[in-house]
Amino acid sequence: MAIRHLNYRLDEEPVTGAVRLVPVPVPPDPEAAAAVPEGGSTRARASASEPDSGGASGAVPAQASGSESGGEPGPWADDAEVAEWVALAVGAGRGRGADGLGREARFSFSRLPDGASLLCRTGGAGRGVRAIHLTGADAAHFAEEWPVTLLAAGAGALDSVTDTDAGTGTGGDVDPDPDFNSDPDFNSGSEPGSGSALDSGTGELPVPGGTFGTAELTRFARAHEPRVAPFLADVRRLFDDPAGRQLVVAEESPDTVARWIALACASLPPAYVPSLTFTTRAADPGRAPQHIVGIGPDADFDRFDSATLDHLYRVHDGLDGPGSPPATDIWATWTARLWIAGVPLPRATAATATVAADKGAAPDTRDGTADSADSTPDSAPDSDAFSPTRLVPVLLRAGLLSGGDLAELTGDARRDAVAALVAAVRVSGGGPAAGRTGGGAPTGRTGEGTAAGRTGEGSPEGRTDEGAPTGGTADAAPDPGTPTADQAPPPVGAAHLTALCRELHAHDPDAAAPLALALARHRLGGVGPRDLPLELADVCAELPLGEHAERALRAEYGGDADEALWRALREPPEAWVEPLRLALAVAADGGRGIDAAMKRLARALRASDGTDREQAAHVLDAVDYAPLTRRVLKLLGSDGGIGRLDLLRDLAASPQGDWLRRNLDDHSPQPLRLAVAAAQWGGPGAGLRGVDLFGRLAEILPGRRVSDAATLRQMWRLVWRGTEPAPADLPWLARTCTVPLLVQAGLGRHITGVVTAPDRVDQETVAFARDLLHERGLNRRQRATAHLLVLAQDLADRRRALPQSVHRLQALHVDAAPLAVTVRRGVGDLVALSLVRAEAPQLARPPVFDYLISSGPELLGPYRQLMLDERRRDQLDRDLPLQPEDISAYYYLWRPTRRPGTSLDWRQVAQELLREILAPVVARLDERRLGEVATVIANRQGEARVREWNAWRHGFHAG
Repeated sequence: MAIRHLNYRLDEEPVTGAVRLVPVPVPPDPEAAAAVPEGGSTRARASASEPDSGGASGAVPAQASGSESGGEPGPWADDAEVAEWVALAVGAGRGRGADGLGREARFSFSRLPDGASLLCRTGGAGRGVRAIHLTGADAAHFAEEWPVTLLAAGAGALDSVTDTDAGTGTGGDVDPDPDFNSDPDFNSGSEPGSGSALDSGTGELPVPGGTFGTAELTRFARAHEPRVAPFLADVRRLFDDPAGRQLVVAEESPDTVARWIALACASLPPAYVPSLTFTTRAADPGRAPQHIVGIGPDADFDRFDSATLDHLYRVHDGLDGPGSPPATDIWATWTARLWIAGVPLPRATAATATVAADKGAAPDTRDGTADSADSTPDSAPDSDAFSPTRLVPVLLRAGLLSGGDLAELTGDARRDAVAALVAAVRVSGGGPAAGRTGGGAPTGRTGEGTAAGRTGEGSPEGRTDEGAPTGGTADAAPDPGTPTADQAPPPVGAAHLTALCRELHAHDPDAAAPLALALARHRLGGVGPRDLPLELADVCAELPLGEHAERALRAEYGGDADEALWRALREPPEAWVEPLRLALAVAADGGRGIDAAMKRLARALRASDGTDREQAAHVLDAVDYAPLTRRVLKLLGSDGGIGRLDLLRDLAASPQGDWLRRNLDDHSPQPLRLAVAAAQWGGPGAGLRGVDLFGRLAEILPGRRVSDAATLRQMWRLVWRGTEPAPADLPWLARTCTVPLLVQAGLGRHITGVVTAPDRVDQETVAFARDLLHERGLNRRQRATAHLLVLAQDLADRRRALPQSVHRLQALHVDAAPLAVTVRRGVGDLVALSLVRAEAPQLARPPVFDYLISSGPELLGPYRQLMLDERRRDQLDRDLPLQPEDISAYYYLWRPTRRPGTSLDWRQVAQELLREILAPVVARLDERRLGEVATVIANRQGEARVREWNAWRHGFHAG
């Protein structure tokens, strides 16, 4: 590795007037000059050394000038090219006031296209630049110490390094400028907020810590709490693929920008710190190549342009500007939480610390775009470096982690986080051990907010928690509210881990299962054999163990108890008590013992032998374990068919009925509660019977009504116990339970009386008949009766045509015979209504005509009554004179006839209707209307019927 120290001043080109940087030689060090042999090179070249021998110790490697007999000079880039890089890095000649670099000192770190690094600081009232050019294979490793270290110690430290280690090297072949090198603005104390500079001539790098130690950065993070997490999220995105957008930090002072940069470096995994480039102040951010660019109020940058804020840059505005919309990232959120709480960040793992530190790139001198964080193809970044999992132990110890935080993780990250919690459970005391790599804050951790104090293997040894070297310069006093390494939080207790497990279980039960199982084993591991049953029961009740985890615990701790119970079941019931109590205590209900015991107890309670019932009730009382009793009662109420309800009712009526009622509650099986209620309310003596008992049982049901077929079957069995309801109770049952539900329960055949022998036929009866047709258990007569009622109602409602339904109507009369009187009358009323509503020509044609003249009084009586109704007669008196076809049809229908099969009832009804309805209408017709009627009769029935019509009409008039 080679280090070259360069000085430049801002000068004006004599010919063109352009402002450019002019190299200025560094005054030679007499001791270094004496070491340069005659004819030696004027360029300083550092001897090759490992980072831990030079940079890691804080000392600049010894320098040796090249000579003819010694090593060759270092592979320096062209001086003009380096000057262009320096100009681009510091923004020389750019932005407002391009004739200078600004009165405020700027500090920047940049990576060059050839892999070299460039440290720059402005001075000399904005007219000068001092730079350090690092080249060689190990430059990136050495740079891991330099940028943040010099920034933390103050820009004046760069002066010390330059003045001490320049030797005879120069930035160019021009004469030294004593005025430039003695400019008081380059004095190490000239920059506000700079840390203590080392005395020149020590040959050591300034140490980290100082102004930017842990305490200072914690105070800074707390003062800017809302901005910390979004800022770190954008820093994190710089290392994505593709990389995130360039960060612009707007602050009044470059010192504030420096603190943001120090906070980023202190938060990043150490291997990523050398890749982060920055500048504390830029006049024209559009030309700045670094990742993080600091600007002031007068920068040539529109901080209020929406395109700039949303698409071109990530702007973090501390000057009351809007800034870019905040980004979110779990790693950034958790890291910010640690900073604000004052908890030291965890040390990086060995894998992360050994990542190739030369990951990064240099300024692009062609278009001025920002450095790329992953442009070096040989870099090997750790994919888990930004995993929030490595923050879990520290957050856990500090009490800053919740189940909701873990639930935000996905996939492998969540599994790794839970694995870290499981590992914390195994540590003595229930919490993570102090000093675990990648876990909680390790012992001896350097707490400074710089890369130098946070690196893994490459960090300098011998530093205290605040980053000062042993016996070195004094550091800033730590914040009293900021814990140091020897004040780390105590290990996390099992109670906190249990609460965290419950929170995680509420979001993701599967993710919480391993942690719950680890906590359970941790508690049970120190319990003696005698206390194990009760402790296991408590663990299963307190921890959110899933079914799989509980089964695993039962397999580990409850197997012997279950087998002992299984053997005890071969003995009389009184020998079951102790083995059953022990098996229940260790939650061994996944084995065969408890399952078999519960089944045998339920079977004994359901037995008809009073001795078995008494022994089973005694065992359950002796064990005195409510969950077991509930489970036995559940088996008792759910096992078996409808016929076993009689046994349940007998149990409720037995001496053990008091024990049964004492252990029942609202969650007990419904059949069991119904059986107990039936035995209590329907007992001998003045007990309820029939629908009275049925209605009382319905009061204990949800909604106080029967709503499902299974419950209906159970209640039917408990009330009637194989008998039939009284006929008078059937309509109430059909209305209360509904016929469809009765049919669904297979009880439709028990209520056919509502159709075959109703008190009357009405809309409800027809609805019962329509629903009852779905019952498969009906016989031929019952089904034909139901069909007959439905067909008659459909004819009355004109849902079916009368001519096409007559034959079906006659066939149903045959199948349903003998019909109850109420059914015959009801069907007759409905069919008569359909005849009255039918058109007259339909009635005068077969098959309706043949059916009508052969009918009996059940049909003709209501037909006559409906036709002679006053409203019907008024309607016919109005309509018939205008309807010659209806007059012709009614005459043919009601005329006297000797046709075979005509009933006497029909002759009487027809004669009356002809006389009372048709004759008055015909008497009022004029000759024209009479002629129209005669024409219709002649066309439809022939001339003979016309002569008959005229004879009837003339006889009517004569009479």
